[in-house]
Amino acid sequence: MAGDTLRDAFRSELATIRTAASIAWVIKDTLNTNVNPDASAGYLELEFPGGSEDQYTFGAPGSNLHREQGQVTVRVVSPRGNATNRDLAETYAAAIRSAFRMRRFTAGSRSIRITAVAPMGGGEDEGGMWSEAVAVAYEIYNVA
Repeated sequence: MAGDTLRDAFRSELATIRTAASIAWVIKDTLNTNVNPDASAGYLELEFPGGSEDQYTFGAPGSNLHREQGQVTVRVVSPRGNATNRDLAETYAAAIRSAFRMRRFTAGSRSIRITAVAPMGGGEDEGGMWSEAVAVAYEIYNVA
């Protein structure tokens, strides 16, 4: 991985959770890539809708902490029109939500703390697939 350190950390952590929870569906990196997911099979993807950053400590130039708080959305995407796929997507989303709850992991030398997970929300996506979404709130302290 050679992208943003925070995004790479979330990609890696989702892969770890996927393995630990025995989730059979693959992770598709659809974020600004030319990946065209197979609409006949379910998959997982990440979205990074953003957040905010505020200076947290003052008086130590070059060593001040800036608290970043944001959200990452894990989408569990499945073909529409099949109750088995729907149930499996909901099962996977619930497992992912549970695994991320209050989790801590690293992004380079910084620690990411999951501060909240939202209940699943579902809906049809642009490609006609069904998507269960799990919002994950995080906090990280950046140094500047």
